[in-house]
Amino acid sequence: MLNEPVIISRMLHHGQVITPTPDLLLAEDDVMQFVATKKLMEKVKLLVGSEIDMNLRTIPTSNLISRFIVVTRKEVTHKRLGNIMELQHEALTISRIKRAGIEMVAHGNVLLQLGDTITVVGTEDSVNEFTNLVGNSLKRLEAPDLGPIFIGIVFGIILGSIPFHIPNIPVSVKIGMAGGPLIVALFLSRFGNSLYLNNYTTNSANLMIRELGIALFLASVGLSSGHNLAGAFVDGSGYRWIGMGIIITMIPLLLVGLFAKKFLKKTYFEICGLLAGACTDPPALAFALKMAGNDIPSATYATVYPLTMILRILAAQLLILFFA
Repeated sequence: MLNEPVIISRMLHHGQVITPTPDLLLAEDDVMQFVATKKLMEKVKLLVGSEIDMNLRTIPTSNLISRFIVVTRKEVTHKRLGNIMELQHEALTISRIKRAGIEMVAHGNVLLQLGDTITVVGTEDSVNEFTNLVGNSLKRLEAPDLGPIFIGIVFGIILGSIPFHIPNIPVSVKIGMAGGPLIVALFLSRFGNSLYLNNYTTNSANLMIRELGIALFLASVGLSSGHNLAGAFVDGSGYRWIGMGIIITMIPLLLVGLFAKKFLKKTYFEICGLLAGACTDPPALAFALKMAGNDIPSATYATVYPLTMILRILAAQLLILFFA
């Protein structure tokens, strides 16, 4: 019935708050605290029972504590959580893992990465033992590892320079300087653990690279188009192009935004990331992130951005070849 991972972080069993074990026999009046997605929680209620208003953390007889622990030891990275026997403890439950601002339910198939923040619930001794095994040394994370980033840029430029031949088209097509690094970045993000690459970058270094990239992008756009700007307004064509640009930009965004809100039931910040990704607009994403105060827009942005970017690169070249 439940096809997704569900975690019982703690439970009230015979008047005592404990961390559950696989061989524990449930009683009728047991109270369990679940960690799962909102959609899955409805199935949990049908399977287990109704929801009640009780906070197990405030019960005086509880000897359990909750702590956020950061993965900093290389010995436990690039390994599945369920395969690390040293981390399995009866008096401790791993409930959540937070990575790049996105929180997920902890389960045995999760590959641990450097910088992951793990939420654990257990006795103080078991939590301290878990902390020593995982690391939790913030000093280790202060030194940014920029090697994988520049490796990805180099291989991305090489990939973007390779011509692809499409049947019945006389000229080859390239995915360019934007598409190449994007595909390599997706590959490293997905298979970096298999290659034992550390994809973690400190938040400050990540923000610096992001802001620097946006600044350079906007500067290049201004320098390449600024010398024609005055002439376009003098002969009157500039106003026509601005009007057409507003129509082409606003109407699709409004239609997609209304559709996502009304029919797909997406939140405002999810829609912001979706529209920014569909327009391949990093400045819009930066504005949405600053306005949201969280990384929710990044998730939908990263979902649609790769396909949109590659299709735009290929479509622009194909349109020129077909209609030139």
